[in-house]
Amino acid sequence: MQDSRRIFWPAIAGALLALTGLLAQIYVTFSSRQLPPLQTVVRFFSFFTILTNTLVAGYFLVRSLRPKSVAGRWAARAEVGTALTVYILVVGVVYQAVLRGLVPLAGWGILADNILHGLVPLYMLDFWLLRIAGQPVRWRTLPYWLLYPAAYLAYTLLRGPSAGFYPYPFVDVAALGYGPVLCNCLLVLVVMLAISVLLATFSNWRHRRSLA
Repeated sequence: MQDSRRIFWPAIAGALLALTGLLAQIYVTFSSRQLPPLQTVVRFFSFFTILTNTLVAGYFLVRSLRPKSVAGRWAARAEVGTALTVYILVVGVVYQAVLRGLVPLAGWGILADNILHGLVPLYMLDFWLLRIAGQPVRWRTLPYWLLYPAAYLAYTLLRGPSAGFYPYPFVDVAALGYGPVLCNCLLVLVVMLAISVLLATFSNWRHRRSLA
């Protein structure tokens, strides 16, 4: 396990960055809300972007403030940091490739958008390259990395018809139908697997090189 003192300040910076983006988005969401507070909160956390940035913030907080706790030791595993890097990179890639510009933004919305979809993914990638890559990643853990996005997809598709709400246009069953939506989700899955294999391969390659 790496020296926690080397992790503290980079992890604190990452946590503050993610929390800043989340707080800005909370302000935008509640200042323009048209639903009751509880429904607004549920809808807010129905976005993969919000959930994943929340995980990133929690990851950095645990690694900086509670590195010796059970959660801190678990978060310090290479597989955990690598999987989280995959998730947040998918957030950035999908947004930039498919979603950017679909919703007009202004003021705090622009700040939140740039932080959550741009700066946090880039910072997490930089943290991974400098602090995680080079540790061995067990290939058998990769299928487990898909449990989180699979659970999110199941929740979205099951809740969507009753709530009348789908957080992203490419999972909108009401507009597209299940066939196109499942194809879209499969494409995202392929992207996620490709990034997972790429990061795991690079980390293991760097690890073998350090032992040579």
